[in-house]
Amino acid sequence: MTTIEKTIEIPENRRVNLELEVPENIPTGEANIQVKITPSQKKKATWNDLMKFEGCLKDEPAFQGNSVEIQRKMRNG
Repeated sequence: MTTIEKTIEIPENRRVNLELEVPENIPTGEANIQVKITPSQKKKATWNDLMKFEGCLKDEPAFQGNSVEIQRKMRNG
């Protein structure tokens, strides 16, 4: 038995077409497959999740001064 894991996105219509690359060590011919669906533990970030980082770098020495000028220096090397 060989296990192949693949992460997919389940669409609103709940129809999924799977395309799997079968390893070379699996012989051709008839085979049984099993599908086990395990919902991802990841959640999508919300605005509140992002806002918890607001101001977290304000006291860092590397981020003192004109923020636009700092970004230009970072971008231009």
